[in-house]
Amino acid sequence: MTKQKGRSMENRICNQHSGLVQAIADVEKDTDKQWTEIDHIRNRPPVWCTAVIAILSGLLGSIITYAAFAVKIAGVVQASN
Repeated sequence: MTKQKGRSMENRICNQHSGLVQAIADVEKDTDKQWTEIDHIRNRPPVWCTAVIAILSGLLGSIITYAAFAVKIAGVVQASN
């Protein structure tokens, strides 16, 4: 370790590099945040599973819509008789 007037060089930070320690800490924090997001992407369901869920949701919506119209049409037909 280089000594200069009783103080180690580690404890001295010049004006040009005064924000360097904080900048490094910020980069490390951002890197941790990015890896967390990458882990979220890695842990998502596979594409085929997402496609099956979308298809089943569409079918369920169609069945509910068909049932609602069938009830409405049956009420109209019954009211006209």
